[in-house]
Amino acid sequence: EQNAVAGLTNQWLSKIAKKVFQAFPGAFPSAAVVGNPVREDVTQLDEPAQRMQEREGPIRILVMGGSQGARILNQTLPAVMANLGQDYCIRHQAGKGAAQEVQAAYQANNVANAEVTEFIDDVAQAYAWADLLVCRSGALTVSEVLAAGVGAIFIPFMHKDRQQALNADHLVECGAAKMIEQPDLTVESLTQQIQQLDRQALLSMAQKARSAAKLDADKVVAQAIVALTEKR
Repeated sequence: EQNAVAGLTNQWLSKIAKKVFQAFPGAFPSAAVVGNPVREDVTQLDEPAQRMQEREGPIRILVMGGSQGARILNQTLPAVMANLGQDYCIRHQAGKGAAQEVQAAYQANNVANAEVTEFIDDVAQAYAWADLLVCRSGALTVSEVLAAGVGAIFIPFMHKDRQQALNADHLVECGAAKMIEQPDLTVESLTQQIQQLDRQALLSMAQKARSAAKLDADKVVAQAIVALTEKR
């Protein structure tokens, strides 16, 4: 199960499966917590201290709302950046068909240091570039944040079972991330949260994320499959 809340199908299948894994604690009471398999180019990024220790200049914010973007992030971040000023720069994945509108919003807010694209092709490079990630907290995004070792402010997608919020909970608890639930998200609340994070705090969050990462989920799952098939 990729999420912190098990889907209905996996709830059923877990009763007959020979082996059950979960990415985050809480989906199943006794399943092993192994993380989610993550792309190799992300897991092989340098440690946070190597990337971030000597950085100077504007704090680098990466905004990702998934491949479809996130309208709430597209609407909020231009005004946030206007509040933050020249001590910050931003790369913003706006989603399909939204880049022009979001770029115009940054320009309307007199934000010059914003790079807006529909998609980010090299996600690993973007994580390596970033000091702070502002994003949703889908299962794979959270797992990539851990593997990359980057501090994050999560804005979970609203859902009745709070699935995305629960995905992010253990990062917040260990000090690797902050979370603003969508009903509480305003330009002011996000601005304030970002302003509270200096470079030392961001490095600490990144290190805690990397320390909490489970980088061998692919191997653990593959080995379990092989072991089960060999018993047949």
